[in-house]
Amino acid sequence: MLSLDLTQIIFISIILAVSIGLHEYAHAWTSYKLGDPTPKLQWRLTPNPLAHIDPIGFLMIFLIGFGWGKPVQVNPSYYKNPIQGELLVALAWPATNIILATIAIVIILLYAVVMWYKQTDILVGTIDIVIEFWSTFAFINIALAVFNMLPIPPLDGFRLVKTFLPRIAYTMQKYGLYISIFFLILILWPGRWIIGWFIRWLSQSIFNVLYTLLSVIFY
Repeated sequence: MLSLDLTQIIFISIILAVSIGLHEYAHAWTSYKLGDPTPKLQWRLTPNPLAHIDPIGFLMIFLIGFGWGKPVQVNPSYYKNPIQGELLVALAWPATNIILATIAIVIILLYAVVMWYKQTDILVGTIDIVIEFWSTFAFINIALAVFNMLPIPPLDGFRLVKTFLPRIAYTMQKYGLYISIFFLILILWPGRWIIGWFIRWLSQSIFNVLYTLLSVIFY
C-alpha cells in the first residue's frame, strides 16, 4: 500500500467516493438528457457512489496508485447529433471535477477569512485539518479531470479525438485493446513517474490559477 497515514486514507477515500460518483452521474445524466435511456435502464442515473465504484479498482488506488470506477455505458445512436452528443458526454467529467474543485477552493477561502489566515498560508495546505481536506479535495478533482482527458481509449479524452480527428480515432479504435494494454503497462511502471509528474504539475498549475482568481474576491 502507498505510504499514507490513516487520516490521508480516510480523506482520499471520501473524496474519491464523492468524485467518482458525481463523475459517472454527470456522464449518465448528460447522455440521458440527450435521449439515451441506457444509463437509467442500468440504474446508473444516480450520484450514489455505490452505483459507480468498482471495489477492486478503488482498492488499486491505494495499492498501486492507479484505479478505476465502473464506466457508465452510453449509446450515441440515440442522440440527435451523435458527434455533438459524444463531445458533451466527454466534457461532463472534467466540467464536474473543475466545478467541484472550484467549490472546494471557495470553501477554503471562506474558512480562511473567518479564521484570519493569510492568503499565502493557504497554499501550504496543511495549516489545519479543514484546509488540508479541502485542498486535497480540490487537487484530486483537478487531477482526475487532467488524467481523464488524456486522448487514450477508454478515457474521455479519446471522445475528443473521435469528434475532431475521426480518422485517427478509427485507427486507434482498431488497435484499442493493444493501446489500452500498452498504456496500462506504461502507467504501472516505466512511464509512471513521468506521467505522474506531468499530471501533478498541470493539476497544481490549474489549482494555483483557480486559487489566484478566486482569492481576489476574498482578499
